[in-house]
Amino acid sequence: MADALATTGSSLPPAFDPAPTVTIVLSTYNERDPLIKPAAPDLSLLATSKAEYVAIAGFRASAVWQAGFVLLCVVTGGVLWIMTTWWPQIYTYLARVRVRSLGVADIVLVRDSHGLMHECAVVHSEGGMVRTFEWKHQRYLYIQQSGSFERVPAMLLDSLESVTRSLQTGLASSVVADRTAFYGPNTMELKTPSLIRLLVEKVVHPFYLFQLISVALWLEEAYTTYALAILAMSISSIAYEVHSQVTNASQMQALVACAIQVQVKRDGGVQSVPASALVLGDFVLVQEQVVAADMVIVVGECMADESSLTGEAIPVSKQPSHDDPTKSVLECHKSSVLCAGSTVVRVKGDSVWAVVTRVGFSTTKGDLLRQILYPDDVPFQMVTDSYRYLLALSIVAGLTSLQRIYDAIQAHSTLGDLVISVFDLISTTIPAALPMILTVGVGFSLTRLQQARLCCIDAQKINVAGHINCFCFDKTGTLTSDHLDFEGVDMCDGSPLTTKPTSRDVEYALASCHGLSVDDQGVVAGYSLERDMFAATEYTLSATTNEVQSPNGGHVSLRYDRRYPFDAALQRSSVVVQASNEPHFRRIYVKGSPEAIADICTGIPSDFYARVHRYASEGLYCVALAMKKMDGYEPATSRATVESDVTFLGFLLFLNPIKAASRGVIETLERANIDVRIITGDNALTAMHVARELNMHLTTSMLYLDVSPSDGSIMYQLYPTSTTWLALGDLDTLLDLDFDLTITGAALDVVIASSLPPLLVSRLVQKAKIFARTKPHTKTWIVGRLMDAGLFVGMTGDGTNDCGALKAAHVGLALSDAEASIGMFLSSAAQIGLGVVRRRVEVRSAVVVAPFTSRGKAIEDVVALLREGRCALTTSLLSFKFMVMYPIIETAMVAYLNHMQASFSNNQYLFGDMFVVLGMSVLMLQTPPAANLTKARPPTSLFSPTIVWSVASQSVVFALYFSATLAVAQRQPWFCALPDVAAGRAHCYPYRPNESGDMTTHAFEVSIVWLLGTPPLGSVSKKYTCLGHWHYVVLAIAFNLNDPFREPAWHNRAFVLYTAAVGAILLGLVLWPGNAMAVAWLDLTTPLPLSFCFEMAASCALALVTAVGVEMAVRITFAQS
Repeated sequence: MADALATTGSSLPPAFDPAPTVTIVLSTYNERDPLIKPAAPDLSLLATSKAEYVAIAGFRASAVWQAGFVLLCVVTGGVLWIMTTWWPQIYTYLARVRVRSLGVADIVLVRDSHGLMHECAVVHSEGGMVRTFEWKHQRYLYIQQSGSFERVPAMLLDSLESVTRSLQTGLASSVVADRTAFYGPNTMELKTPSLIRLLVEKVVHPFYLFQLISVALWLEEAYTTYALAILAMSISSIAYEVHSQVTNASQMQALVACAIQVQVKRDGGVQSVPASALVLGDFVLVQEQVVAADMVIVVGECMADESSLTGEAIPVSKQPSHDDPTKSVLECHKSSVLCAGSTVVRVKGDSVWAVVTRVGFSTTKGDLLRQILYPDDVPFQMVTDSYRYLLALSIVAGLTSLQRIYDAIQAHSTLGDLVISVFDLISTTIPAALPMILTVGVGFSLTRLQQARLCCIDAQKINVAGHINCFCFDKTGTLTSDHLDFEGVDMCDGSPLTTKPTSRDVEYALASCHGLSVDDQGVVAGYSLERDMFAATEYTLSATTNEVQSPNGGHVSLRYDRRYPFDAALQRSSVVVQASNEPHFRRIYVKGSPEAIADICTGIPSDFYARVHRYASEGLYCVALAMKKMDGYEPATSRATVESDVTFLGFLLFLNPIKAASRGVIETLERANIDVRIITGDNALTAMHVARELNMHLTTSMLYLDVSPSDGSIMYQLYPTSTTWLALGDLDTLLDLDFDLTITGAALDVVIASSLPPLLVSRLVQKAKIFARTKPHTKTWIVGRLMDAGLFVGMTGDGTNDCGALKAAHVGLALSDAEASIGMFLSSAAQIGLGVVRRRVEVRSAVVVAPFTSRGKAIEDVVALLREGRCALTTSLLSFKFMVMYPIIETAMVAYLNHMQASFSNNQYLFGDMFVVLGMSVLMLQTPPAANLTKARPPTSLFSPTIVWSVASQSVVFALYFSATLAVAQRQPWFCALPDVAAGRAHCYPYRPNESGDMTTHAFEVSIVWLLGTPPLGSVSKKYTCLGHWHYVVLAIAFNLNDPFREPAWHNRAFVLYTAAVGAILLGLVLWPGNAMAVAWLDLTTPLPLSFCFEMAASCALALVTAVGVEMAVRITFAQS
């Protein structure tokens, strides 16, 4: 089938790249409408991105082939149609005609990165000049030049220059109509299938279909009670699933709906239109309301709350872009971009205008929503391994079925009895409850995480958290407090450190060089560093004018002409201000990292780097400050010109105290042999100081790698033993030294750009414990390289600079107290069954920058998450073992009885399946996580030695116990074998076959296998004991003994009480006489001698001790290995 698909010729990019690689298809520029038109496509400046599919094939509709498919469905009794609901490509290949060229296709079949197929209809414009289809809420356009479909996001590629030229008139109505026709409305509509379709999809799902077939056959053989119970559960699950899906869809639609009116400039005037009518290139009057599309500010300033998108609770300032006007509007700095879904909280000045750059699902909000709708599947080995075990069980089912067919033929059984007995064996060997039990434990973990204020939007990641062996931390706001205390200014002129600047330039710089804002109540909002810096000047910030006012009724005010926000790539921010008493020139103030400021200064003190080194080694956060005066400043002046040839003023020093809980968290992780790394944008010496304060396990001296300021080559020193920088020679030899490593982002950039062997780069990253001065994309690269090295990587951070790393890691934990989010009504589904029954957990406050969010911004939640992950993973492994042993035990019992032409009664099946196995298997999963992290880790695979040897050894224990009991019974003088009784050769008890004359439930073998014991024949009182069903209790106890990842079993009171009750009932059937009602209900009509019952009671105790001993031996053996 794969050969029938034409591959795209390139590897699939990340499914939901927030910044997709954009190409430009060149053609003749059309000034009136640079975008494609439905009737006559013009490909100039058309944004295209790599397709999200792996392969694509073209088809066309055919009435003949469609009729043939319908005929095949009828001939197969609907089986073929059911198969097409599981594999849609079957319908496409049987009911469509394949075409060679995608350019003539009416239908396309696309294959995603997970191998799943999807059929999509191709839409033709008038004249057939434009062919498009939609998949995953993205439009694909057929490109004649490439002969394939390319993804066409709704993005505007116009330059800033061309946009500003059109500001006076706006778009023409004809342009608006063309763009609406091609890209559609500015909405994010989520289509919900009809109720009938949803019901059909649920019913034909393999899980439910298997259940319904089972119910039908069970009802046929009068297994009514259990059949009705399963039917009721299935109907309830289907109803709940459909209801949840419809409810979630409506809630999600309500969340993404934007039913507001906006003011736009069109045809030379201002019009009021609904948000859904916005198109690319529209000029929108920004108001204090929700932002309806991604936009770039072109006139004016405003404040926006982006907490629903980034988790950053501080409103950010938005202003016109100061980038190169010839660049595309998509390349504007984020300080100029209003993202859909954010909220404008303040508009400065009379009017603020912005141009629409993205609409619909191509917006920032749309990208986040698509990540929710189409999440990346976690490559989890346990899922694959579980299907391998099911395959093995299926083989066992096939072999036992063949044996049953042979026995039934020999016994001249009817065809109906044969079919029913064979299906009983199959349904016993492959328990339908296995998928449900495998994942229900994750549901309990989700609930506990919710109670701990840890939000989760991807339930699969909980199990992955159990594998984490490397955890990366951002520093500022994560390991340290989210506020910085202003310690003062060092003027580098010999004067002492002061918090009250005496220099007018420094005073002006502290008062103006920031991105703070103030509301109507006078509350200053912004980052703590800038708030403390500003507060030291006692200046006031105006809520109505764009200026700051000197204190104590002073007459000097500083009016902003331009603010250049902090740029992570440049490592600095700046402002252009004019003092009220200096009308003829502007003052430019720049602050940033010492390295970045040194690069743009005309000169720096001779001890500049020595001071930086000293402050950083003392753990102080050091910010350099510079300024210059500029005559004849023009708004069009580039940022590079503004931030050049500046005069150094001094250092701003801040203390960033370590959080009280950070030391305990690091100690806990390292005690559990979890590798701890720090990835920060701060100075390397400051990071090393913090690491020492946290008592991280580091060598006394560390290799410190940075780049030479003179030639950009990598150099190193052994810090703090030596202050001498040495040129890097043989990196391989350096990495062999027994020292931990600290490396800067600049040095990493050199490494990335070099031609070093990948293995050497991997060694470098693995040896580094501290990564300093890293930019956001470098953080993501570091996490990716650690994962490539085979580590299971966790990442935690609190800022937008960490988003890429949080998403890239196996497990990302965002520290955010944001109270609104696009994930507000997202239902994290702990999938039960084969992905069909879901446990709905509402996430009402989670940011979609990471799968986990700590609403309390607590660093301790790292440990809580790992504890819960290990607990959930262990619970899944435990439930798997128990649910594999369950069919092994029951299949052995049923196969043996069937071979003897006997079987359990319906009530006996019901008691074992529902009251013993199902009850204990669910309750055992509620055990909470262990209080401490240990060095031991859960197995990473179901085929790990611990799991395999546990299942194998317990199977041997049961086999010995089972065969020994039967062997002992068969040597008793009172025992009569069922074949002898049926043939009339023995007369220990009357032979009573079932009504069909096939198997019987009245035999010694039935009593021995299921329940053992009554008084000697003829006694009035009755006693009975257990064999197979007692072993379920034995395994439940053995598997749930205390392990390093969960609390001791007695902390799970529900499980302990239920298991004790089941065990007491089963043993009571041995030792409690006169329970005639239970005997009648359980159909135990073939009594056994009392002496044998007590022997079997002793064997039950021996089986428990043996199973527990074997399980402990397996754990100890492989824990040591």
